[in-house]
Amino acid sequence: MSIRKLISKGGVEFVAVFLGIALSLWVDDWREEKEIITRLQDDYKKIHSEIKKDIINLNNIISLNKKHINTEKYLLSVINKDKEFDFNKVIRSIDSLDSPTFFGNQSAYNSSLTSGRINISKKPIIVSEIALLYEHFYKRLTLNGDILDKRISDFNKLYSINFFKPIYNQSDVDTLKLKKYFFSDKFHNGLLIFHDFRSTNYISRLNQTMNQIKKVDLLLDDLLINN
Repeated sequence: MSIRKLISKGGVEFVAVFLGIALSLWVDDWREEKEIITRLQDDYKKIHSEIKKDIINLNNIISLNKKHINTEKYLLSVINKDKEFDFNKVIRSIDSLDSPTFFGNQSAYNSSLTSGRINISKKPIIVSEIALLYEHFYKRLTLNGDILDKRISDFNKLYSINFFKPIYNQSDVDTLKLKKYFFSDKFHNGLLIFHDFRSTNYISRLNQTMNQIKKVDLLLDDLLINN
């Protein structure tokens, strides 16, 4: 066999081996990409499922805070003498005040983020809105929730503690003294500090988060229906 034929044969074998390796690598890349897409789709479904639950929870938290806002308004109206003072009703109202706060589910988002899958998604608009929900709205709402919890703790320790005896049905309750304290500047200002934060800052953050979560919910609805 001539040298030219050997070279020619060797070249063909080299090309065949090269193409085989290249094809094998391409198939591996294709399989890996397909697996990532499948897992990312599963990430979207899990995030969507958690968001659906969060919408229900958030609606409940908004309703509870609105109820507390109305209770605070009632107490302020009594202090401002727009409504008649009813000792038992006032005590029940003070006792009912609480700080229902929202903490969203983040396990599905965090899992996708940690794996890096969500960062290679080919749906930049959806990924951007999801990240905005979790990294901005959820974190900001958590921060404001912590502040609300601190406000109710301070309110109980510094202002409403005087009413604990009638709240817990203890004896020797000086109703006249408590009525005077209820109309005092100290209690009035303490209630206003708590009411102001809930009725302006916190309820606003709740509503802003609800708008964003509904936006993401609709985007994921469309994505998962069309895929």
